[in-house]
Amino acid sequence: MNGWRSLLNIDPTDWLLEKGNPSSKYLTLTKLFGKDKNNPDVIQAKSEISECAPVKRIFSKQKDDGYWENSNTPYLPKYKSTYWQIMIFSQLGLLKENEKVRKACEFAFRFQHKDGGFTVFKEEGAMKEYSWWKKRQEEKGKPVPPFDNWSKGIIKENELTCLTGNLVASFLRVGYKDDQRIKKAVQWLINVQNSDGGWLCPYWRAHINDKHSCFVGTITSLDALSEIPENQRTDEMKKCIEKGAEFFLMHRLYKADHHNFEVINPYWLNFNFPIFWYDILRGLLVLTKLGYARDERIQGAANILFKKQTEYGQWNLDKTPGGRMHASFGKVGEPNKWVTLNALRVLKRIYQ
Repeated sequence: MNGWRSLLNIDPTDWLLEKGNPSSKYLTLTKLFGKDKNNPDVIQAKSEISECAPVKRIFSKQKDDGYWENSNTPYLPKYKSTYWQIMIFSQLGLLKENEKVRKACEFAFRFQHKDGGFTVFKEEGAMKEYSWWKKRQEEKGKPVPPFDNWSKGIIKENELTCLTGNLVASFLRVGYKDDQRIKKAVQWLINVQNSDGGWLCPYWRAHINDKHSCFVGTITSLDALSEIPENQRTDEMKKCIEKGAEFFLMHRLYKADHHNFEVINPYWLNFNFPIFWYDILRGLLVLTKLGYARDERIQGAANILFKKQTEYGQWNLDKTPGGRMHASFGKVGEPNKWVTLNALRVLKRIYQ
């Protein structure tokens, strides 16, 4: 072994390429080893992803119109509805050339605002929320505005940055890079970037008075921008990326910059799959992809990554929604191929 592989306790790449997990094999060949899409092994692994047990189970739950669970909201229930399946597909290596993936994406686009962001629900979904809220207001003897007036505000409030960033990153991975709807969503993300370089959900009441950006909204937005090829990024995109990256770097990816660099949230040190929120592995994946692999301010997070390596050169799954999803992608506390692959991708970028 040499280079980054010499830093491993044991090289786990043969394990990642074993039969039985075509997603891991496909992503290892393409994302870690840079194999061309026309490579026979790549073609074979890619063709098998849609036939593996977790994907078949998710597909079996899909409705004819392309959605899961509820046609009025692709967001709820969390992890089982439409948005979440698109995020999962994009992390497994599926593409929109698969008809089930394409139908899911096209359904989700119905919930995009005209200005580009994605919302939790539109009018039909808002009606359920209104009925619940109206009952509570009446019990308290408070006035209740007409649904039309109320719904416009709640729908706009739920145009979320974290959601839009996750979806844009996912749409780009599954093959929507030239779609005008995605370009509009990217521009919306740029437009709502916060003054400190990060992102908040701009219309959400919980964020109205906040000044400090949200790590989740920031990582999802940067993740989306990282999926745009470097030679296709405009000057505006590059400036946006620089500001967003600096937000993470000044926090060392997980520390409070104004409080003696204490750990902000210990849960961020746990590694997740599928990836929906924030942890330092996702932070490292995105920042190193954007060109910050040599910035010394990521070293603390990289050291934690090293320490979490098992004696066999693998990384365990620390957190997952588990039973709240349609399918399982590993057991907590056990070696996980997707987590291990993501760790190796980071190490290769830093130490190659």
